[in-house]
Amino acid sequence: MPAAPPGCAYCRKRPVVPAWRPFCSERCKLLDLARWLDGDYRVAGEPVSPEPDDDTGDDPGRSR
Repeated sequence: MPAAPPGCAYCRKRPVVPAWRPFCSERCKLLDLARWLDGDYRVAGEPVSPEPDDDTGDDPGRSR
């Protein structure tokens, strides 16, 4: 029995279209990207402390 074609990585309903791989459409590709940008997806790792904001405006190389 042949294996079923892989499903869309986002909706999991339709088969993958080579032009949008691993998605079935541009819509699913953009919806997945939106989830990454909104912070819904996260990659596990060690917590990172924020870097100090050194925006004092005293940079002599920066023109105003």
